[in-house]
Amino acid sequence: MTNEHSLTGVKFAKGNFSFAEIFVILLISGQIALYAFMWLNLLSDSSLKGMDFISFYTAGRIARQGDYQMLFNLDAQRAVQHTIVEADTFAGGVNLSQHPPYIAPLLSLLAVDDFVNAYILWTLVRLLVMAVCGELIRRFLLRSKWNPRFALLGAISSLCFFPFFIGLLGGQDTAFIMLGLFLWMFGLLAGNEIRAGAGLALVSLSPLIAGALGIPLLVVRRQAGLWFMLTMLLLGLYSMTLIGVQGVQDFAGLMRLSSQGDGYGLNQASMYNLLGLLLRTFPNLNVDTIHTAAWAATVSSIVGMCIFWWNQKSQLGIRHIGIAVVLGTFTAPHLHLHGLSYLLLPLMGMMGILHERGYKTTALVLPSVISSILIGIMFLIPAWNYAAYYLLMLALLIGFFVFKPALNGM
Repeated sequence: MTNEHSLTGVKFAKGNFSFAEIFVILLISGQIALYAFMWLNLLSDSSLKGMDFISFYTAGRIARQGDYQMLFNLDAQRAVQHTIVEADTFAGGVNLSQHPPYIAPLLSLLAVDDFVNAYILWTLVRLLVMAVCGELIRRFLLRSKWNPRFALLGAISSLCFFPFFIGLLGGQDTAFIMLGLFLWMFGLLAGNEIRAGAGLALVSLSPLIAGALGIPLLVVRRQAGLWFMLTMLLLGLYSMTLIGVQGVQDFAGLMRLSSQGDGYGLNQASMYNLLGLLLRTFPNLNVDTIHTAAWAATVSSIVGMCIFWWNQKSQLGIRHIGIAVVLGTFTAPHLHLHGLSYLLLPLMGMMGILHERGYKTTALVLPSVISSILIGIMFLIPAWNYAAYYLLMLALLIGFFVFKPALNGM
C-alpha cells in the first residue's frame, strides 16, 4: 500500500515533492543566489571597509599584537583603522570596537594582514556557526513532529532569513548571538536549565538583549538564571584578565560615547527599534526626552515580561518566549537591521504553532515567503523598509494571541 500524505488538498506519493516544497525550494534557491552575488560583489567593493566588520578587524589586530589591554583605547583603534580607511570616514575618526573581550582571541586568529582575506575567514567561521544553528532548528522541528523533509527545508529557509544574511554580509557577530538564543530557547522548551542559561550567556555579545531576556529568566526559571549568571561571571573574569583595570575603564568610556548615539559608526535615527522610530517621527523633539522615553519602554518591557512569565511559569512555552523576544527586540536600545535576526525565534514559534494546529503548508512556506517580501521591499520599495519590520513584529504579536497552541508544550 502506497504511503501518502495530503497537502493543499492534493495527495502526493511519499517520494514526490509537493507544490509547497517546490515553491520553498525555488524561493530558497533564489535567495541563496542573490546572497552569493551580493557577498562576492562586496569583496571588490570599497564599501566593505566602511562596514561594521572593520570594528571586529580592529579588535583582532590589537589582540594579534598581544595588546589586549588596549582593546578599548580610542587611539589604538584609530591607529588600526586609519591604515584601512581615510581618517574622516567615520564621524569621530573611528568605528567603535566595543565587543566583549572574550571574543578577541578568536578575532586575533582571523585578523590577517589583508583586510579582505580576514573578512573571508570571518565569513567562513560564521557560516559554520550558522550551520550549527540550522541543525538545532532542524532537530527542534523534528521534535515538533515535522516530517524530515519539511524539517530540513524549514531549517534552511530559516537560515535564509534576510536580516540574518545582512549580519553575515556586514561582518557582525550575529551568528554567535543567534546560536546563544537558540540554545536558550530550545533549552527552556526541553527543560535543560544548563543549556538555557549558558546559551543566553553567549548572547552577551549583545549585552542589552542578554539582559532583557536574562532578568525574566532569573525570576521564573531560577536554576537556568543561575547558570546564566555563573557563565556570565566566568566570561567576565576571563575578560578582565585579558584587558586589566585600564581596559575596563576604557570600555566604560566607550559605553558612554556610544550612549550618545552620534558619530563613531553609530546612527540611532537609522535603527529599527522604538528609539529609531521616535527619532524619525519626532525629529524636532528634544533628543534627551526621546532617549528617556525609549529607556522607559525598555524597563517597562522587562518588568512586564517578568510579570507575564511569572503568571505562566507552570506552562512556559514557545508562545511566551516569542512574545518576550518581539518586545525585547522592539524596545532594545540599540538595533540595526542585522539585529532583527532575533525575530527568527518568534517566527519559528509561529511556525511550530501553525504546524501543531494543522496548518503544515503555511508553517513550511512562512519563513521563505516573509524573507522574500522583505528582500523585495528593500530593493523595490525602500521607503517601506522600516514599516515592513514594524508590521512583522506586530503581526507576530497578534499571531501569538490568535493562534494559541493546543498543547502546553508549545
